[in-house]
Amino acid sequence: MKIVLATVGSRGDVQPMLALSLALKTKGHDVLLAGPPERAEWAAELGCAYAPLGRDVTAVIDAARSALTPAAAVAFARYVREEIREQFGMLPGIISGADLVVGASLCFGLASVAEAMGTAYRYIAFAPQLLPSAYHPCPVFKHQRLPAWCNRFGWWWAGKADRFFTTHLINHHRGQLGLAPVKDSQQSYLGKKAVVASDRALAEIPPDAAPMAVQTGYMHLRQPARELPALERFLADGPPPVYAGFGSMPRADQAALTPLLVQAARSAGRRIVISRPWGKRSETAAEDVFYIRKYPYELLFHRMAVIVHHGGAGTTATAAASGVPQVIVPHILDQYFWGERVFQAGIGPKAVWRSRLTARKLGHAIHSCLLDVRVRQTALAVRESIHLQENGVDMTVEELLKGV
Repeated sequence: MKIVLATVGSRGDVQPMLALSLALKTKGHDVLLAGPPERAEWAAELGCAYAPLGRDVTAVIDAARSALTPAAAVAFARYVREEIREQFGMLPGIISGADLVVGASLCFGLASVAEAMGTAYRYIAFAPQLLPSAYHPCPVFKHQRLPAWCNRFGWWWAGKADRFFTTHLINHHRGQLGLAPVKDSQQSYLGKKAVVASDRALAEIPPDAAPMAVQTGYMHLRQPARELPALERFLADGPPPVYAGFGSMPRADQAALTPLLVQAARSAGRRIVISRPWGKRSETAAEDVFYIRKYPYELLFHRMAVIVHHGGAGTTATAAASGVPQVIVPHILDQYFWGERVFQAGIGPKAVWRSRLTARKLGHAIHSCLLDVRVRQTALAVRESIHLQENGVDMTVEELLKGV
């Protein structure tokens, strides 16, 4: 069977779809993954057939000086609209002849293109928060402890706003394909039975959203081990360090935060490993600071004392599976949701918002993870709970192939 997967977004939006692509390939299917062009080389290294879709997402993110400015929000909105236009132009050729197409993340045009071509379609969400529910706010809202009526109102308001932002644009292209307009673009791309590929140990589909989706588990990508002697020497030279990395943040933001991260780790009495997506693969800046680049999280996180990150779905899932406490510093969308879920699960302190981040606050959060025995024990228990569940990739494969 020919299966086409399509995703748009940062590395965290591509990695689980790579895992799914390789799993479907081992089942004997003809699989093609379409995604951001800058990830083509990575896919080739893993033996995954890949088609570039849209623009270089990393370049778009790095073009912003800060993720917290109104200009960054406007640029992101413009990027999403341009990507939708690109999708309607490119996807018909990419999915031609497919028996099944599967979309994820910002691939909002795929459902309509699949409908026009008579192709079976499913959507994969990496967080239950993408499903409208009274139990959680719409992703555009930062606060996670709103009353149910407020969450309902937020989803209603977001739906109204989306009619002007996305639905109108999608309906324009649907008209060109000879399709009837849709009232709600989100319901359109979620499809009849969305797959929520996240771990129940962190967040389950809420009761009022259960009929519209099925939950599998996070799709971890198993990557080959990499020898990094400098890292091994650093880790052997003392107790487990703190890890810090903010994958979806603009490069300028990440660079500006580096001194703060170092200061916070030192205030907690720990060395630090910092993920830096530029420069050399590994670099020691000081005796207690190690920079790392493109190193698989699943090979690194379990060797850390605390994991500090932005709260992306993939990083949160990998950190939880490592059994190490985590501190989330969210700055956009579902990162706030995962920050709250980590706190509620007891595997980390309250999230420290990027807009309110200081070395003192982060140092205190790190220190609390190191001292709180309950947090460390709970992190280990959550790890075991995740490992006892069936493999998320296999469960997703089984779900997607039902009835096809």
